[in-house]
Amino acid sequence: MALLSIQIPDEVARAIGVAGRGVPGSPEPRSSYHVTLLYLGSEVPIETVSKALVTAYQVAEKTKPIPLMVEEVSSFPKGEDGVPIICLVQSPELHQLWDSLCLAFDKAKVPYSKNFPIYKPHITLSYAEKPMKENIPIGPFDWVSYEMVLWSGDSGDDKVSITIPFSFPSKEAMYRKLVQAHIRFGSSL
Repeated sequence: MALLSIQIPDEVARAIGVAGRGVPGSPEPRSSYHVTLLYLGSEVPIETVSKALVTAYQVAEKTKPIPLMVEEVSSFPKGEDGVPIICLVQSPELHQLWDSLCLAFDKAKVPYSKNFPIYKPHITLSYAEKPMKENIPIGPFDWVSYEMVLWSGDSGDDKVSITIPFSFPSKEAMYRKLVQAHIRFGSSL
């Protein structure tokens, strides 16, 4: 599996987890809370992961840190794993990032899932058998994300996690050199 996402800081994940106690279903571990930006697929070749890294970095270097907020727990319609119990994430900047990533990935011909053409950023808290009857107010909890993460592989030595910083002067120079070296020496990808 490979995806591009925003991780939830520990203190925010803990606060959401505590505020959302008692939500129905089997809870996801707080350490896996994230907001998916793009799902790349289940069996993604390393060449595609490399192209995705370069493309995501090119978008990230033009992206300022992103404010995000959640205020309630709700549910999506039933899917393969059951009914997702979620916190919808509010952030116009996150939607702008998603639009930029989609355009850049299409232009670079990096494949990603287009199963959900309307972006509904969320954090999955659990999977239940039935939808919630009414939303549960929490927070509001807000935070700023300074990076996105490219995950690839499923476990152990087969898993890769690469942090891609947004435009943030102290980290930018180091990552820019790394990606420029990759582009220069791996431009055939």
